[in-house]
Amino acid sequence: MKTIKQKILASFLILVGVAVVICGAVGILTNYTSANSMMEKALEATAPLAAGRVSHELAQYKNMVENLGIESRLSDEKVSVAEKQEIVNSWAKKYGMVRGNLLDQAGNSLFDGNSYADREYVQGALAGNVSISTPTISKITGELSIMVAAPVRADGESDGAVVGVVYMVPTETFLNDIMATIHVSENSGAYMISSDGTTIADTVMETVAVENIEEEAKSDSSLSRLAAIHADMRAGNSGFSSYSIDGVEKCLSYAPVSGTDGWSIAITAPVSDFLGATVNSIILILILLVAIIIVSVIVAISMANSIGNPIKACAQRLRLLEEGDLTSPSPVYNRKDEIGTLSNGTKHVVDTLQGLIGDIRYLLAEMADGNFNVRSKNYDLYLGDFSALLDSLRKINQKLSQTMYQINLAADQVSSGAEQVSSGAQALAQGATEQASAVQELSATIAEIDSGAKENSGSAKQMKEMSDQAGNQVSFCHDRMANLKNAMSDILTSHQEIDQIIATIENIAFQTNILALNAAVEAARAGEAGKGFAVVADEVRDLASKSDQASKQTKEIIERSTQYVNVGNDLMADVDKALDETETLTSGLIDKINALAENIVSEAESVNQVTDGTEQISSVVQTNSATAEESAAASEELSSQAQLLKELVGKFRLRKEDGDMNDNDVSAMNS
Repeated sequence: MKTIKQKILASFLILVGVAVVICGAVGILTNYTSANSMMEKALEATAPLAAGRVSHELAQYKNMVENLGIESRLSDEKVSVAEKQEIVNSWAKKYGMVRGNLLDQAGNSLFDGNSYADREYVQGALAGNVSISTPTISKITGELSIMVAAPVRADGESDGAVVGVVYMVPTETFLNDIMATIHVSENSGAYMISSDGTTIADTVMETVAVENIEEEAKSDSSLSRLAAIHADMRAGNSGFSSYSIDGVEKCLSYAPVSGTDGWSIAITAPVSDFLGATVNSIILILILLVAIIIVSVIVAISMANSIGNPIKACAQRLRLLEEGDLTSPSPVYNRKDEIGTLSNGTKHVVDTLQGLIGDIRYLLAEMADGNFNVRSKNYDLYLGDFSALLDSLRKINQKLSQTMYQINLAADQVSSGAEQVSSGAQALAQGATEQASAVQELSATIAEIDSGAKENSGSAKQMKEMSDQAGNQVSFCHDRMANLKNAMSDILTSHQEIDQIIATIENIAFQTNILALNAAVEAARAGEAGKGFAVVADEVRDLASKSDQASKQTKEIIERSTQYVNVGNDLMADVDKALDETETLTSGLIDKINALAENIVSEAESVNQVTDGTEQISSVVQTNSATAEESAAASEELSSQAQLLKELVGKFRLRKEDGDMNDNDVSAMNS
């Protein structure tokens, strides 16, 4: 059984625990959701900015090469190749390019003599467009290279005919340098992929032009999520997603790079970079929650002790009181709340019961010593329902006082009555002698009556048994007649059902006759071919006629049988009625016979009892004579005992307010 202290402690801790869990969960969830939202917004905002920056850098390169393409000296045949190479090299140096090259309309280099006609950026420039090649490993130098190509216009006119191609090669790390400057968190990074999913820029060179996540995901299932994101990037979409790689949860935002042939940039960062402060906040919240729980436990224990311990002490004192302990001290708590009320109430109950029991013990002890003229020492204890207890004690005292007074009066009457008994006993002895002879004559007469009564009793018992058998036989016949009545009713019901069946057979015969007639008509219409069918139709009609006759004969027989059954049913009803009357008369006769038999048996028993009583009277009368003599001697002894009883009652001090005696009577008893 749980104590109040345990219940208070459990209830308080459960309430605090639920509140702490709810508040902690809401705080942690809010922080976590806010951090995720900030992370998503930061990455989603950074990806388009990074894509715009890359696009701006590439646009500058395009503008520079395009301006170089409309340099009139590059298209002038009079200018030597060396001069043209000097112009290209000066531009490359001016804009921080690694090198430059000038091609003719066939795609052959005027500087190194190599053919670049199969390059996409050369073909695009020959078509009049400024294009940037996808970063690839150069077939000639073996290094990573990016070409920015533009058409060479005739006469330096921007809309002149394309007479060649000029391209510049930026530093191989210029895209990586851009990626290295993009940061959204401590461990974030950026990279770009081409239209075929190959990494074309990264913060490290090892993956550039080598890594293709979608191809690697075919053999490494852990990259499937990242491969799906790359596929969406190649489709030219932008968005935000997350993935896990090498056990590290990362988030990623991506956007397409405009002005390229399907490049896309991605900004990636570990989730832990954004959730670090959130984790610290969660840890702080958990520490605060634990502190709150500890403080709550301390407060709950203190509160439970302040409430439970006093209640437990009062309950233990009441348990001792229940066991009859009135002397142990009661717990005292000088408080102004319900605990103080309970403590004061417990002490008051114990003190009151202690005073009541002590006062009752005093009253009963005085009455046990013979003092009935005693009063309570403290009437104030008998409050409320306890007043009935004092009334009961007062009534006991009064009743005992009255009883003692009556005993004293009875002792006087016994003393005078004893003398009368003595004289009457002598007369009784003489009369008992005369009664003895008369009783003997009466006993002989009653013996003869008893013999005849016994014979009548035996005959009455036999008559009762025979009447019971006759009654049982009549009841049996009545039950059989009821079964017969039910059977006749069932037979009558069956005849009615047979009538329905006969009606059905007549209907079938009528329908068969109609069918045979129709068949004969159809056979006549068929002529020679229907002769055989006509014979069958005649046979069917003949059979239907015979069935109809048979059903009528059967119906007549059943109707006669039904009449006989109705007559039998009426006769059976008369017999059943007669049996009912017979059973009623038989029951009345049996009741009368049983009553007569019981009276005879009862009279026989009464006679037997009279015989036994007469014998007892004879014996008593014989003993009365001797008893009368003994009574004379006993009456003298009774007189002396009555005097002794008066002396004993005189030792008690009785209450003086009893209405049955006055002061003189009490003084006489006490003298």
